[in-house]
Amino acid sequence: MPKPLLHALIWSHEQKHYKLYSHGQPEQCFPPGDEPAFSRWLDGHTAFAFEGQAGRISVLKEARSRGTGYWYAYRTQHRHTRKRYLGRTAQVTFARLEQEARVLDSSPSPASLAKAKASPLSEQKGMLLSTKLSPPRLPISLVERSRLLRELDAVRSHRLTLVSASAGSGKTTLLSAWMAASSKPQASGSRAGGLEHDVAWLSLDELDNDPIRFWASVIVALRTCLPRVGKTALAMLHSPEAPPLSTILTALLNELVQDSREIILILDDYHVISDQTIHDGLLFLLDHLPPNLCLVLATRADPELPLSRFRVRGQMVEIRSSDLRFTQEETTSFLLQSMGLPLSEEDVATLQHRTEGWIAGLQLAALSLRKRQDLSGWVSDFAGSYRYLLDYVQQDILARLPVPLQHFLLQTSILTRMNAALCQAVTAASGEPASQEMLEALERANLFVVLLDEQRQWYRYHDLFREALRARLHASQPELVPLLHQRAARWYETQGEWREAIAHALAAPDYPLAASLMEQGAPHFWFSGEARTVHIWVLALPDIVLRAHMRLALDAALRFLNFVHISTATVHASMAAQVERTITRMEEILRRKPPLLLSEAEVALIGRRLMRR
Repeated sequence: MPKPLLHALIWSHEQKHYKLYSHGQPEQCFPPGDEPAFSRWLDGHTAFAFEGQAGRISVLKEARSRGTGYWYAYRTQHRHTRKRYLGRTAQVTFARLEQEARVLDSSPSPASLAKAKASPLSEQKGMLLSTKLSPPRLPISLVERSRLLRELDAVRSHRLTLVSASAGSGKTTLLSAWMAASSKPQASGSRAGGLEHDVAWLSLDELDNDPIRFWASVIVALRTCLPRVGKTALAMLHSPEAPPLSTILTALLNELVQDSREIILILDDYHVISDQTIHDGLLFLLDHLPPNLCLVLATRADPELPLSRFRVRGQMVEIRSSDLRFTQEETTSFLLQSMGLPLSEEDVATLQHRTEGWIAGLQLAALSLRKRQDLSGWVSDFAGSYRYLLDYVQQDILARLPVPLQHFLLQTSILTRMNAALCQAVTAASGEPASQEMLEALERANLFVVLLDEQRQWYRYHDLFREALRARLHASQPELVPLLHQRAARWYETQGEWREAIAHALAAPDYPLAASLMEQGAPHFWFSGEARTVHIWVLALPDIVLRAHMRLALDAALRFLNFVHISTATVHASMAAQVERTITRMEEILRRKPPLLLSEAEVALIGRRLMRR
C-alpha cells in the first residue's frame, strides 16, 4: 500500500502565513519571507503536500546517483498527472511553489473557493442541498406540544440533545416547531422562551454516508449562521493529501470559538449514517465542543456514541419514543380540532390505547375515518400496529384514491425528494404542470407529503408512507421498478447531479449506465475528495462491466489508497483490508482482460502500487 504524504504545507488566509502539518498535527509556521527556516526543513524531508493561495500540488524529491536530488511538483487532474521541475532545495521557495501551483492547477482550488466571496449557500451546495438546510414546513394540523418545547429549551445548557424514536413519532416536526417557536419575535424584541441563538439545520440522507461529504455539508449548514466559518477546514477536506480528521475538525472548532454567537446544530435523520469515521469525528467534535455550540441529533436508533458518558456527566438531553407519544389530551386535540372528526370521548380513548399515542398511526386512522359512516364500528376494529398500518396504507388508503393518483404515488415512491420536473420525467406524464398539480393535491389531502421549501417546489413523502408505497410497487409492478430508476438517473444526469444519478442507476440496476455516469462525474468527486464514495460504487459493479471501464476501476482503487489516511485509528485496519480486497480484485480483472488497453506507463504504475501494498 502506498504511503500517504505525511506532511502538508497550507496557506492560512486569516493568519497570512504558511502552516506546516506533520502526521496531521500543526508543527511550524512560516511567514512568507522566512525562506531559510523552510529550506532547513526541506533538507530533512523528501515529500509534502502544498495547498497555497494559487492552488495545490504534491512535491517530491527524486534522488540521483550523485548529489542531493531534485524537487518536482505533481498535479493529478482529470486522470492525467502533470509534472514540473522545481530544482534543488535552495530553489524551492514559497513564491516558486505558488507559481507552479498556479500553472498546474487549471481549475479553482478548494482554498480559492473557500477564500472567494460567496453567499452562505454558495459553491459547496448542490441543487438539492438547499432543501436540506432548512426544516420542512410545519403542517397545518399542528398540535401544540408545550411540554416538549420546554424540554428542548434546555438544549443550550447541554453538549448533546438526542431525539431518538421510531419512524412516524414526530421527531422532525417537533424540532421544526421548536425552531420556529424559538425564533418568533416577542413584544419585547426577544425570542420566544428567551432563547438567543442561531440554529443550523441539516437533513441527512444515505448519500451523506461519506466523511468528506458529511463534514462539508455540516460546514455549509453552519455557514447559514456564520458565513465565514470553515474556510480552512474545507480547504483541508478537499486537499490532495488531507490531514487526519481530528486536524480538520480542530481547525473548524478554532474558527467557531472566535465568534461569540451561540449556534445550535441540528442533524436530522442521523440514523442513515453508518460510517465509523463519521461517528468518531462526531465524538471528537462533542469532546471538544466550544461553549457557543450545541449539537442536536434526531435519529431512529441510538448513534454509535458513548451516550452513557454524556448521561452520567449531565451533558445530554434525551427525548425518546415514550416522550413523543401523544397524551390523551394531545390525541383529542389532533383528532377533534386538527382533523375535525366527530368522535366520542370513548372512541378517542380507544384510538389512543390502540396506537399508544404513535402519531403516524393516529394520522392514518384519521385519514380513513374521514370517509367512514360508522366511526365507532371502525374504531373498535382498528389494530394500530406498525405492520397493520403498512398493510392498511396499501389496501385501504390507496384503493380509495383515483387511479391516476395511485399511479403517481407508486411511481414516485422511488424518489427521496421530488419536484414537478423530476416527477414528470419519472412518470412520463404529459407535462410539469400536471405533476405540480398532483403534488399540491397530495399536500392538501394530508397524504403524508412534506413540503421542503418556501417556493413550494420540492417535496418528500413521510418515510413510513413511502415505505408502504414502495412495498406495493414492488409487489404489484416489479417490472416497472428498473425503468423508473433509469428515468430518474437520466433526469439527474441532465442536471449534472451525478451522486443522485448514480444511486438510481445502481438501484435499477443498470450497471453500464452507472459506470458511464461514474466516469462523467469522477472529476467532480476526485476534486471534492470523495474517493471513498466512488470506491463503494465501483465495487458494486460486476466484473464484466469493470472490464469495460478498466481505467475507472483502477483510478478508483488507487485514489482510495490515498484516502485511507484520513480515517481514524479505530477504522484504519478495516479500511486497509478493503483496499487489499480491491487491489486483489483488480489484479484478477487485469489477468483476465484481453486485450490490455493500458499504456506501458500505466501498467508500470499499477505494478509498483501492487508491490508496495
